[in-house]
Amino acid sequence: MYDLLIQHARVVDGTGNPAFNGDVGIVGQRIVALGADLPVEAQRVIDAQGQVVAPGFIDAHTHDDLVMLRKSTLPPKVCQGVTTLVTGNCGFGMAPMVPAHMEAMKTYSAAILGKDDLPWEWPTLGSFLKTMSTTPLGQNVCTLLAHGPLRVAVLGFAKRAATEQEIQAQEALVAEAMQAGAAGMSLGLAYIPGAYTPTAELVRLAQVVGRYGGVLASHMRGEGDTCLSSINEMLNIAEQANVAVHISHLKITGRKNWGTVQKALDLIAEARARGLDVTIDVYPYSASSTTITQLLPSWVQEGGTLAMLERLKDPAIRQQVRQNYAEGIEGWENAIAANGWDRFYISSVQQEQFKALEGLNIAQVGEALGLSPADALFHLVLEEQGQVSVILFNMDERDVDQVVQAPFAMLGSDGLPILSGRPHPRLYGTFPRFFQRYVRELGSIGLEQAVYKATAFPASRFALKDRGVLAVDKVADLVIFDPATISDRATYDKPQVYPEGITAVIVAGQPVVLNGQLQEALPGLLLRPSAR
Repeated sequence: MYDLLIQHARVVDGTGNPAFNGDVGIVGQRIVALGADLPVEAQRVIDAQGQVVAPGFIDAHTHDDLVMLRKSTLPPKVCQGVTTLVTGNCGFGMAPMVPAHMEAMKTYSAAILGKDDLPWEWPTLGSFLKTMSTTPLGQNVCTLLAHGPLRVAVLGFAKRAATEQEIQAQEALVAEAMQAGAAGMSLGLAYIPGAYTPTAELVRLAQVVGRYGGVLASHMRGEGDTCLSSINEMLNIAEQANVAVHISHLKITGRKNWGTVQKALDLIAEARARGLDVTIDVYPYSASSTTITQLLPSWVQEGGTLAMLERLKDPAIRQQVRQNYAEGIEGWENAIAANGWDRFYISSVQQEQFKALEGLNIAQVGEALGLSPADALFHLVLEEQGQVSVILFNMDERDVDQVVQAPFAMLGSDGLPILSGRPHPRLYGTFPRFFQRYVRELGSIGLEQAVYKATAFPASRFALKDRGVLAVDKVADLVIFDPATISDRATYDKPQVYPEGITAVIVAGQPVVLNGQLQEALPGLLLRPSAR
């Protein structure tokens, strides 16, 4: 007697092997039978006639730490077939946290992780994971140690290299996190304090990650003018630290750089050919999303959010930033000059008085407020304490297509879990869009390979032993979808729209989406990497 039997499915097992027709029998959390015409003896039967059953999708790049802790599930993700979330990316996380910097970190992180009124009282990542392990979850969560709170816990927001003693203190926190079950560590080198961290310091921390078999995931220092040098920095760290490296949301930004993405892919392919363990993730959209403070030079942000806000109150500082926009700064990727004010849209704000600005670009915001675009930016940063999310139309879709199709690329939504305003549509549509565009419309990726990129590949990257492959004895994290109709419906104008073509999503043997409808079950688990 099966607890759940899926009949008449087109089984795509995640390995890249050819699909076959068959049934899937599940008892408890695990798959116990796989084959044609299994006995119809089950408490529940799902007829998947004409549909694909595949391993549940693994979102390799999320910022869902806070929402999963406080709300237990994220409907925009689970309804697109995502059964496992990799959190703690881009150096943003909630631990380790010291009381002296807690409020500053919460304010700085709000546009990425969401706003939180409760305290963050986790002095180590292990203590945070202990809390997560007792939290009911609708999806599985796998966590990276975030470099941002790690460095701030030891150095604060200081713009300098760490001393030997401070490096050793950070190394101890990295070791604690890896022992507690982190899959690795993430860097946010375009954000503070990552932007202040020398490569040599990163190598020291990466060596600890490597000793535990973890992965170093990185939002690189630059993704436009300095993309290639930023890739080389990560490859050098991989070599010097003997650590697996994962480059987050690889892209080429800035119109003048469009068309050069092949050089970036070639650098990575050559590194892999000489034995470095390097992978990437990508989302299938030509716009990115981040916090509005990323449009400011890093020198303005030194010392954290409160220090930044005090600086921006000074007319002389604002004039210096205007000059930076006009003339640039060596080593700083000037997104405004590279793309123009009209390519940056307000995604979400905190205050009701500014809600009408959501969906407008910054040039339009300036017109609405009777200010220049730069002054409109300063005004919003000051009034909203930097807690504004923005969408940046800064990529060429042809470049995106090349990255998605790279053999070492997996899927990561990078969706900011900001459920008000106009979030980037990737929050609701990344995985359906991937199958719709690349498998069905372009035909550039076969179905089996596409499933591999969304399942077994990220499971292997983050050492999730029992996930990512549909096979007997594996945990029954599954998605059932119609390959002829799976599609995203979320747009930039109307982003909070669920996809089509996904019939059921199953986590640890329990349906969390059935007949396209969200269920109340919370069978997800905190996943710790298996021994490599």
